[in-house]
Amino acid sequence: MTSSGRNRSEGWRHAKIDGHKNESDFGEDLSTNREYLSLIENAFLENSPAGIPKIEVDGSKHVPSIFGDSTTSKVDIAITWPNGERINLSVKKSLSGQSWLVTVPRFFAAIEHHLGIKIPKSVKAGISLFIGGSNLQGFEEKFKDAMRSDEALNKKMAAQERHQRRLVAESLKRNHPEFWFPTLEFFNSNIELITELSYSHGVAASDSDSADLIVYNHTSKKPDVFVIKEIVKKCGLSVKTNPVTAGPNNGGSTLLLPTGRVQMHHPNGDNQLQFRHEFEKIANL
Repeated sequence: MTSSGRNRSEGWRHAKIDGHKNESDFGEDLSTNREYLSLIENAFLENSPAGIPKIEVDGSKHVPSIFGDSTTSKVDIAITWPNGERINLSVKKSLSGQSWLVTVPRFFAAIEHHLGIKIPKSVKAGISLFIGGSNLQGFEEKFKDAMRSDEALNKKMAAQERHQRRLVAESLKRNHPEFWFPTLEFFNSNIELITELSYSHGVAASDSDSADLIVYNHTSKKPDVFVIKEIVKKCGLSVKTNPVTAGPNNGGSTLLLPTGRVQMHHPNGDNQLQFRHEFEKIANL
């Protein structure tokens, strides 16, 4: 249970509801506070457009995906001026939280769609074992072999892995280095695309459904605004000196990224990739 008495699933639903209210509140702030609107304009546009912009708030809008079905847009607020200029905002109500929740097959398909190449089998194996759940299909024997080793060496870690039906970094590094090291290299080599998908596109098909700016509107007296394209470039530079690596806790149950981390999450009963943002990391890129 969480400190407020909610279980994790209830807490996740509450966070989504609270997040949508925050978007509505900030949309109202943009309508009434010229200083806030100027911050957005100055971050992204060379000149402030004339006229009063239209401000649309819809943080749960479903849009066409690259797969031909629908997906939730990364855009929480769209600002459109009379001359047609538009800025799409992704609004964050807290210093850290979810930026992208995606199934493993959908993540693989999105990366392959944008890169135009197949992800190596070793990488698919590493990510599938790290996230686990139904993604273990085809890798069951690899999972069982690693679990036998882990139970002999670290019973506490093995108990967590068995409960979550996945392997953590320490296990993968020891039992399946042929999968683990290519997986780390995959995240380092493709960090710009992964960051762009996490914050701007997700799997939306149209650029008009992609976010341009990240806005933290509860970090200080004024909103903190970050241009996503700039964050993407900085991530590419960051991994050259600070490569993606496993987190220090629970045998390495997360991967540490330049803007936050990625971990296993199962809000709907199956293990998925959850990318999480961290204000401090983004601000210090």
